[in-house]
Formats: sequence, structure tokens, C-alpha cells
Amino acid sequence: MSKNWKYDGSIDKYPIKPGEIWVQSGNMVAVNNIFDGLPEWMKRADLVFIDPPWNMRNVNSFVTKAGRSDYIDDFLPFYKKLFEHLAAIAPKTAYVEVGKEYLADFIMEMRKLYKYVTCYNSMYYRRKENICYVIRGSHKAKKPKLDYMDEEDIIAWVCENEAFECIGDFVMGRGLVGEHAHRNGKRFVGCDLNPARLAVLLNKIGGEWRVTEAEQ
Repeated sequence: MSKNWKYDGSIDKYPIKPGEIWVQSGNMVAVNNIFDGLPEWMKRADLVFIDPPWNMRNVNSFVTKAGRSDYIDDFLPFYKKLFEHLAAIAPKTAYVEVGKEYLADFIMEMRKLYKYVTCYNSMYYRRKENICYVIRGSHKAKKPKLDYMDEEDIIAWVCENEAFECIGDFVMGRGLVGEHAHRNGKRFVGCDLNPARLAVLLNKIGGEWRVTEAEQ
């Protein structure tokens, strides 16, 4: 792995590798490429919050940062796979973050899965010029007031106020979803392509993690 993309260096302390599942108090984390399928234990999530790459450039940037070379040349198969996995998990409520370029496509995909879909204006890194959108899908009518909140504040609100037993994120990045679930005493399951990014979350949670081999 390139020294330029070790993030905060947590990977040295928590050297998670492909083929491993790291487990602590019902929480489960693993390195996974969405094109390789979805770990069966991700289906434990009854609520999902994902912030996937928003376009092909973002996907390929994350591939580079993960020290890989399996770049994509079309974003459509990527986001179709995202929603295929979301459908397989079938959480009662799901949140999906996206930029403007594919906003309409993501709303359309969410409407295939949920009766009630609401789109919120949001931002990231707490800068109003960093515009993004968070789409909420549910089988029950509910419209929490989340407009113009920063994405992390929405994640915090979800972990504090939504009713769920386990939250899932299969494009976990550095783990804001897991971090806020942990703060609220809730279980989480998650995956990401990049072990160095997942290690940031493992380090924030701290403590002892049990390492097991992924099921074949």
C-alpha cells in the first residue's frame, strides 16, 4: 500500500486484510469489493446508510487509494450493483448519499425499493458550497426534518433517532456510520474496498477485535 494513502496510519495498529472479518461486540467489519458480492452477515442490518462514490471518477479515485488497478469505465454497473446489494439486505429504512450528477438515477432506484422516498439537501465537511443530497427510503411514511444538515449530523441523527437493531454500510470508508452507531450503543456491520480506511474506524472504536476468516 502506498505510504501516501495510509490516512492516519491506523492500518499499522489494525492491519485488516482481505479475507478477514474483524468482530467486536456484535459489530463486524471486512474488506470487500462490491463486485465480488455481499457478505451474508451484511443482511443483519435492518437499517442502511451508504455514501458511495458519486460518479466514475470517484470510484476510480478510491480504487487508486486502495492500491488497486481494477478501474471501471462505466458508472452504471457500479450503481446498479449498489442497489442490488441494498435490495438483498432489504432494510426497513435506507439512506443513500449522492451528488447532483446521478441524483435523479438514485431517486429512481430508491423508488423501486421503497414506497416512501424523500430527498434532502445536504453538505459535507461542514461547508455550504459542498453540496450533496441524502435520499431516505422507507416502507412507512415519515419525513424527518433533515434539510441543510451536514452529512455527519444526519448520520448522527439517524443513529440517535431511527428505530433499528443493527445499521449497515457496505461502502464504509472511514466509518462515520460505525462510529456514531457505537456512540449510541448500537450494532453495526460494514465493508469497504480500502483496508486503510476501515482501520481508521477500528482505531476510533479501539479495544480488542477478534479476527476470523471470511466464509467462502
